[in-house]
Amino acid sequence: MTRPTDPSSEPRLDVLAAEVSAALSEHTPRDDAAAGEAIRSADALTRASHSALTTIVVAARHAGVSWQVIGDALGVTRQAAFKRFGPATEATKEGTDMTDQSINLMERTRDVFERLNAGDYEAVRAEMTYTCARKLTKRTVMAVWDQVVRDTGQLEACDELTVRTPDGTNALGKFANRHLSTGAIVQTTLRHEAGDWLGRVAYNGSGKITGLLIAPLGAEDLPF
Repeated sequence: MTRPTDPSSEPRLDVLAAEVSAALSEHTPRDDAAAGEAIRSADALTRASHSALTTIVVAARHAGVSWQVIGDALGVTRQAAFKRFGPATEATKEGTDMTDQSINLMERTRDVFERLNAGDYEAVRAEMTYTCARKLTKRTVMAVWDQVVRDTGQLEACDELTVRTPDGTNALGKFANRHLSTGAIVQTTLRHEAGDWLGRVAYNGSGKITGLLIAPLGAEDLPF
């Protein structure tokens, strides 16, 4: 088992500073080696201290602590605290946001087809862009869905959800960790009672639906 470090055994910056001062004192022979070693140790301690402080600030921000509180603790303004540590907090947050966005689009796609199966077109329409809603009217969408249900029964599950970029050059697997600022296409296999279909939903960078497609499995030359 690793024993806890005794703080009293760790070098301190004030002690190192005193050693350097002594090594460079006019009243003693100059000891360049001792001064250099003390400076290197002090630099290492400073770096470690800054790293620990950054970790603490990032954790505090993720826990909801305001920049004002952080600034007060450091004796600076909240703006100064943000300028110093903001990039670090955003960098650590980005990975979570990326993952969440991909997962949310998958869940949204599953919800789209489940709502269609329940006959709730209006809920799906609310997620569309204005242009998409004008093209994919209730009559158009529900006519296709009703035909699918007549042919293969009710929807039972949405499986094999995947995400890719609109141009298809960056295929993404399940729960891919990628920020899709330019939009995305989510594909799923629609498992119906008596047959399966290919379902796709296209999204813009804001997560609004720009296209909706249902086709037989293996269909080619699809619009997206």
